[in-house]
Amino acid sequence: MTLEVVQHRLDKLLAIDSPRVAMLTGDWGSGKTYQWKQALERAAKKGIRPRYAYVSLFGLTSLAEVRKRITEEVISSLRLPSRGDTVGEVVEGGTIGLKPMQILKILPVIPYLGKLESLAQELSFATVKNAVICFDDLERVPTTLRVADVFGLASFLKEERNCRVLLISNQKKLGDDAKDEFRTYLEKVVEETVDFAPTPDEACVVALGAKPSEAGKILGERLVRLGISNIRVISRLGALADELAAIVNGLHSNVLTDVVNTLALFGVAHFIPRNDFPTTEYLLGYGTADWSRYFQKEKQKEEQTEQEQRESDWDKLIAGYGYGETSPLDKEVYSGITSGFFRDKVVRGLSEELAQRIEGGARKEAFNDATHRFWWGVGDSKVALEELVEKTKAALNLMNASELHGVYEVLLDLKQQDAATELLNQFIAANQDRRGALARSDHFGEKYDATFKAVLEAEAARVEEPMDLAKTLDAIDFNRGWDPDDITTIAAAKFDEIVPLLTGAKEERLFARRLATLLKIGERKDATEEGKKLRENTIEWLRTFAATNPISALRVRRFLPADPPVESAPVA
Repeated sequence: MTLEVVQHRLDKLLAIDSPRVAMLTGDWGSGKTYQWKQALERAAKKGIRPRYAYVSLFGLTSLAEVRKRITEEVISSLRLPSRGDTVGEVVEGGTIGLKPMQILKILPVIPYLGKLESLAQELSFATVKNAVICFDDLERVPTTLRVADVFGLASFLKEERNCRVLLISNQKKLGDDAKDEFRTYLEKVVEETVDFAPTPDEACVVALGAKPSEAGKILGERLVRLGISNIRVISRLGALADELAAIVNGLHSNVLTDVVNTLALFGVAHFIPRNDFPTTEYLLGYGTADWSRYFQKEKQKEEQTEQEQRESDWDKLIAGYGYGETSPLDKEVYSGITSGFFRDKVVRGLSEELAQRIEGGARKEAFNDATHRFWWGVGDSKVALEELVEKTKAALNLMNASELHGVYEVLLDLKQQDAATELLNQFIAANQDRRGALARSDHFGEKYDATFKAVLEAEAARVEEPMDLAKTLDAIDFNRGWDPDDITTIAAAKFDEIVPLLTGAKEERLFARRLATLLKIGERKDATEEGKKLRENTIEWLRTFAATNPISALRVRRFLPADPPVESAPVA
């Protein structure tokens, strides 16, 4: 039932005078108890304040304990003669201040009278009449307290004591024996069953408020997208989202969006684990294990294991959600989810780095827009040129030599040699930490100005570092991008120099990623003979390792191509 229907039924239970037994059911965290408390508050505002007892059955081991708890609660809700407050309020306040006759009037309902405690409890239970009784956590009753006994007590309170009784339960969590008893007595005792199943939108309104904070808005949107309606989890994540908002305050607005996006995804994985949703372990390694998906994609669906099929479905969910590679900031957010608090300084530092990348991306986008307007617009040409040069200078540390050369040529064509030279020098100065940006790309037929080419070659030679095969191999990522020069370098290297990159990999993921890259180089349509030979050498190295013993063979079997079928000899 929707939130509106549930609220209406609970309000009606409190408004009627006739005895009744109702059941409020729903999944864990759906907000059943919260909705009941809200109904009590709405009733109080209307002047409806019945005798009331709330009893959580969790931890109560006998029916006698349940009856005692009901008595205590009902007596606490009794209003004292000539006073506006209740017994419970007076006791908690510590200022009884009653006249002798008033004390005598309430003595019979005190549940403890020295050695006559048991008798006093029974006498006190006799005062439980015309009350509203709520039994919560029905699914959590211990084995010493039968569900049938609870139903029997609810029926007694209705029939003999003119009470309205509400049972709150998550039926899905009942044990097998309890389920049988539940089905047996449900129709006999309960007159109305209200199943609370809020929509994700309704759950977010309940947990985050009708007018949530900016972080709450972002969180709500993400959780609705994920189909989450667990109010308890949403409320908990909402508090964490507001903490993150305070930590990243003052940074680029996209930083808050990014961290809350992560909070929602990892929060659901942590608090509501299920088979159709990626695990936190899988999310923590997401984006760094592309090698495994490469081998998985090579298989037909029917050849995939159950886990591989599940991970394939997870990948689709993650892609649809809009989540990329897990970063150190994402891992820090997850750490805060598990511990319940964030390391402010660490989160702030990583968030500032993210803000810089975001702002850098905005500068690069502004450069692209200025380039497009210059070549495809017909507005004021002088303004267009000034904007092109301005946006180029702002993004010098984000572009490559080919992109710079386009603007450099514009200045040369307009006879602005000094401006072109200044721009090139500024590009070199801005990219001392990005030596790769100084390298020209000759793979797509670019033709560079002779001076531009000579200056860049001289600077590249000046800062050139010794070849690092490990860095070169790790820079090749067929899922995101690569430099053809790196492939050429790896393919031309001696295989004796390649082997240490595999055997010396300190992490399993690094080993597997490097192995996948070496195999893929020789598989590509444009693979050179050297690349194909590299693949063959890699496979031979794997087979040599597999031949050492059966265990080794099993460990690397998935990386080896299947042997071709053996042709049978023709029958004579």
